[in-house]
Amino acid sequence: MKDLTRRDLCGGAAGSATVSAAGLASAAPARRRPNIVFALADDWSWQSARPVDMLGLRMPNYARVVRDGLSFDNAFVAAPTCTTSRGSILTGRAPWQLEEGANLASILPAKFAVYPEMLERAGYHVGFAGKGWAPGQLKPAGRARNPAGDAYPDFAGFLAKRPADAPFCFWLGDRDPHRPYVRGQGQRNGVSFTGTLPPYLADSPATREDVADYMFAAERFDRDLGVVLAALEAAGELDNTLVVVTGDNGWPFPRGKATLYDAGVHVPLAMMWPGRIKAGGRTRALVTLTDLAPTFLEVAGLPPSPVMTGASLLPVMTGGRWARDAVITAMERHMDGRTQPGQGYPMRALRTERYLFIRNFHPERWPAGDPPRRAVDAAKLETSVFAGFADIDQGPAKAWLATHPDDPAYGPAVGKRPARELYDVTADPFEMRNLVGDPRHARVLARMDRRLTAELKRLKDPRVGPDGDVFDRYPSYSDPGYGRPADF
Repeated sequence: MKDLTRRDLCGGAAGSATVSAAGLASAAPARRRPNIVFALADDWSWQSARPVDMLGLRMPNYARVVRDGLSFDNAFVAAPTCTTSRGSILTGRAPWQLEEGANLASILPAKFAVYPEMLERAGYHVGFAGKGWAPGQLKPAGRARNPAGDAYPDFAGFLAKRPADAPFCFWLGDRDPHRPYVRGQGQRNGVSFTGTLPPYLADSPATREDVADYMFAAERFDRDLGVVLAALEAAGELDNTLVVVTGDNGWPFPRGKATLYDAGVHVPLAMMWPGRIKAGGRTRALVTLTDLAPTFLEVAGLPPSPVMTGASLLPVMTGGRWARDAVITAMERHMDGRTQPGQGYPMRALRTERYLFIRNFHPERWPAGDPPRRAVDAAKLETSVFAGFADIDQGPAKAWLATHPDDPAYGPAVGKRPARELYDVTADPFEMRNLVGDPRHARVLARMDRRLTAELKRLKDPRVGPDGDVFDRYPSYSDPGYGRPADF
């Protein structure tokens, strides 16, 4: 590995990562301000470091955006949990800069500006359908509405309320493929999984059925995306609309969501903008979804806020150069599922194109939440968050592992982890072989450890300050439709 540079991890253009076959159409005539449609799947990710659909999903509408636009091989969420990831998308800021917003089921204090409101002040019609910023509470944050804007039943209802000729910014917050699933829904709809499972999952009939149910839900998201694309075409707005499609965090399986492994943070990302982004583009630039807020503002002709740690992706979209050679991801509290109330499993990670380095701040804690305190049957584990390992969404894959502690996947999925982890994602795309302790990687480990710590200090992360456990003291809030505070 070559020496890592000291480039700004959150900075913008003029660097080393190049873009293939992607760029803005030249000499475009003056046009109306562009529309923005952001389609966000709930719990949709790649299953490894490689940007390959190993499940064989039938997603023709996402494939259209890839074919007619630009796709990203190395796109990452800021945090692998709904509330925090969405807060960082909306604000363009790192998770630890959002105070309570770093945790699931929290608040996003009103002092943190969000891009929909900035666009609204500039004359855009803004709103969302489905799941906006969530789960959490608005009133304790000093907000009168969801940070994603006004709520609408669907995209058609949003367009019907659009002022004449106003540009619009719409957030499609699809609830798929989030759990719970109707067990067997995949098989009943002709969806099955017969391929090779990731090595961190138990290869059992229950897990395969669970994956098929996830696949059906992911394909249902794609159908919803198709409805929006068809409505844009029918309204004559597609050619003047930037369409961005991605997921908010990892898939809801053990060692995915709520972890900083690639299955938790590495997401599909594609965007199309007819006549502005050349079709068929693909880039290996390292980007995070924190970059979307400054991108949307710049596309609309507004300057990104100077407090945003994300950077506009327009240089990548226009075929330019990109300075960033690494990204940082973060995790605090997901479910409140440990013996000591309020405790999360705090992590920070530095991800380059080749290596993943993870710092676990409290390795004495159970990373997936405390195990079951007593024997519990699989049916209970499939339906109850707190039957055990609460940071993993309940379902058959989790239940199988929790009731089969002799399975080879048990330890990697739910076992305790060391303070530091290092993986060569090129050679080990599922990140199963921790290289900490391997003398051949000692220099790489030392460099990445120093760099992560230095960047966190520069970006004022409380975790490397005198009161790192402040995140454990922030309360959980109930959210209509999500249950009591303890059930998140």
